[in-house]
Amino acid sequence: MSVEQLAVNAVSDRIALCPHLNPEISHGDKTPITDGHIDFFSAKKHSKKTLEGRVPVQVKGRVTKARIKASRQYQSFSVEREVLDFFRNHGGGLYFYVPMREDGSEREIFYAILLPFKIDRLLANGDAMQKSFAVKLSRLPAEASKVEGIVRLAWNGRIQSAAGSGNGDLLNQAESLRVHSLVGFDEDRPTLLSLTETDYVVVAQLRGGLEVAIDIDLEVLPHDYVERDLAVSIRCGGVEFTDGSGRRLDENTHLLRLSAGLELRLTVETSTVRTTLHLTREGTFRQQAKNVNFVLAAANGSPVIIGEFSGDGSDGDRKLARQLEPVRAELTRLIELFDELGVEDALTSTIPIDDKTRRMLLALHEGIYQDRAVRGSSDGTGRYDIPVGAHKIMVIVVPAEDEDHRRVVDPFDPSKRDRFRIYQIDEQGSAHPVEWGTVYESVTPEDMGSILNLRLHEIVGAYEALEDRASALTKANLMVLRLLSAADLAVDEGQKRYLVGGAVELCTWLMAQQPDSLIHRINWWQIQYRLGALTNDDRQSIRSARRSLDRNGEQAGLLEACLLILLGDEEELQLVLAELGDHELDALQSWPVWALRREEAPASIGA
Repeated sequence: MSVEQLAVNAVSDRIALCPHLNPEISHGDKTPITDGHIDFFSAKKHSKKTLEGRVPVQVKGRVTKARIKASRQYQSFSVEREVLDFFRNHGGGLYFYVPMREDGSEREIFYAILLPFKIDRLLANGDAMQKSFAVKLSRLPAEASKVEGIVRLAWNGRIQSAAGSGNGDLLNQAESLRVHSLVGFDEDRPTLLSLTETDYVVVAQLRGGLEVAIDIDLEVLPHDYVERDLAVSIRCGGVEFTDGSGRRLDENTHLLRLSAGLELRLTVETSTVRTTLHLTREGTFRQQAKNVNFVLAAANGSPVIIGEFSGDGSDGDRKLARQLEPVRAELTRLIELFDELGVEDALTSTIPIDDKTRRMLLALHEGIYQDRAVRGSSDGTGRYDIPVGAHKIMVIVVPAEDEDHRRVVDPFDPSKRDRFRIYQIDEQGSAHPVEWGTVYESVTPEDMGSILNLRLHEIVGAYEALEDRASALTKANLMVLRLLSAADLAVDEGQKRYLVGGAVELCTWLMAQQPDSLIHRINWWQIQYRLGALTNDDRQSIRSARRSLDRNGEQAGLLEACLLILLGDEEELQLVLAELGDHELDALQSWPVWALRREEAPASIGA
């Protein structure tokens, strides 16, 4: 008897033991590609009425010199591209490999469900000229119910032939999912469904009742394995976290995320509870300092207290404590420096601290926070922009008492305003001192988008301090526009909010100084527009302002154009733009309100 006949007999005999299956498998390559099929029925009595489906089959037998161990659960076998293409185009099927000894004894049966999506992935990972592909096969189980489940899954996979692989984006449109799988789901631990490891079919029901097979891997998580907010506080050495989250990792382990940069792994084994802390430099400087203080307390022997449960503490880890103490000292200095510079704590979370940046910031702490001369070899004085990640800190460097040191001044600190002078360059290139300006006039909108130490919470005071009131109001109004332009240019969302916040402060002060000014109200409305806070009442006020415009007044056309941009009335805007002179149109297009036109409008800035 031939090897192929022995292989077919082995598979047919195993299938025949299944009450709901009927094998129709031949040998001798009488049919191309497949060797037959397996019918499956809804009842043990086989008839046309109980026939549910038919799965194509191919069987390969091979003589092996080495005995296949009974404990081996998987076997790799090479399958021709033509076979894979056929099964892909005809809804998939079953592939059997039967190794045996030369005399036909010790026959073992391995199988692979050739699902269309699995075939697509297999072919995609190979070469275009590759003629065969290694396929992972599994040992065919002895239990009839399991064999019937394999055949039924192969039948369910036929729906994949009508769908394109890589269509996982349809998951977002699904109203429900149906999953056919051999492994099932465990309510006590995660179940990973990956076509490289197991066989399954995911069918999505879309709107209108349409069903489509989706090519995705799935991880099904029990409730405990999904990250969720913790309902208890976690404390150590006086440091407390109340808004952490956690999830189960396995039967004995939970992962608690106390904050960005600090995780606690909780392992329970019999009556022993072990805690392991993992610390990274993430979050704002204050968050990092809090994380370090928590771990430092644990390293010094303080117990970790979770809700009402308290450990006994430990002898701590003096080596770790010695490593963390300079980190805490460094973070303390960074917090002091950035507080002195007026930088919002939220912005510090985006600052990467490498060795060069660290040395520079600690030197700034000495020069600005401690107000001491710092060693410097540069002969230059004047403005310096110190890069800090994607941002920068603007300082003024001036001579110190000896030539080996320099004084570093924060130009936006009003208490240091007497330490430097502002100069204006005329058309001939000569510098002239400016007595009536603020430091903000020396900064371009592009620079504002990246300078951290603008101290915008003190910007109103800078303009209130100017002796020439009319000039102060004019310059403050122009600064509102520059802040909005800077916000439109800024890439960092935190910096955008910060700049718009400065515009709010300055515009609020201007409206109190000149409550009848339409210009200030237009600026206020465009601020609200950027914040996504422009209300229907605001729009009604804008329409009313347009009706009340003095058509013969100064800048009437420009003001009307601004109001129409805020209303989004492009048709009316085009009529007004046609009446503007070239200089007026150039001026309008340079103002930040121009960016609010519908086709150019920036995204609103969230709170």
